Amino acid sequence: MTSHPMVCTTTMPDMESAKKMARELVENRCASCVQIMPITSFYTWKEKLEETQEVMLICKAPSYHHETLQKAILKMHPYELPEVLFFNCVGAFPPYFDWMEKCILS
Repeated sequence: MTSHPMVCTTTMPDMESAKKMARELVENRCASCVQIMPITSFYTWKEKLEETQEVMLICKAPSYHHETLQKAILKMHPYELPEVLFFNCVGAFPPYFDWMEKCILS
């Protein structure tokens, strides 16, 4: 299976829900690794400028796994219109990418 590393970002409303999603994504082998960090988001929603404290999840997985990861995120997500963005990486340290695949496939 030809693939390359991929990163997916999403946001959650608070640390508790972010940690729950991160654990479930890794435990269910939807992501190899998930990092979380608090952020402040500025965006327009329903014609109003919003400033919101959120928690960003940075999910890592092989690119062939993007549909599985997206379905899992959408199933757990509380937002009406969740951010689910995928970024293909140019490459990765080969042993790290091997580890990423083993986390998903084993």
